[in-house]
Amino acid sequence: MINYNQTLSCLKAKKLIPLEEQEQMNFVSWLRVQKIKHIHIANERIASVVYKKKLKALGTYAGFPDLMIFLPNKILFIEMKRSDKRLSRVSKEQKEWIDFLDIWSENLYSVSTAKVCYGASEAIEFVKENL
Repeated sequence: MINYNQTLSCLKAKKLIPLEEQEQMNFVSWLRVQKIKHIHIANERIASVVYKKKLKALGTYAGFPDLMIFLPNKILFIEMKRSDKRLSRVSKEQKEWIDFLDIWSENLYSVSTAKVCYGASEAIEFVKENL
């Protein structure tokens, strides 16, 4: 018999699985403590159609990774997702950007790399691997 307390529905209802933005805030806090330069690419917006058109004209693109991390010899691009992969979906545009940035990196002798990270822990490990 299935125990409801162990189901995904129960965990979500009890808010035991952090949202993507909570994961990203935890990761950014770690970056700040480590004094690692970074920037959030604010592509997500709830805005009017007129303002979204303006943002597009200014150069925003759907799917661009959430964060750029500046390490001494490398730039990391990270698309943050919830730690539970069952609750996260990588959009077509996000996949296209990650693939593009990886190919671009290979052509530039690995000065950058891109990855979808599921949760703050995975993002921290990704940064540590590239330090």
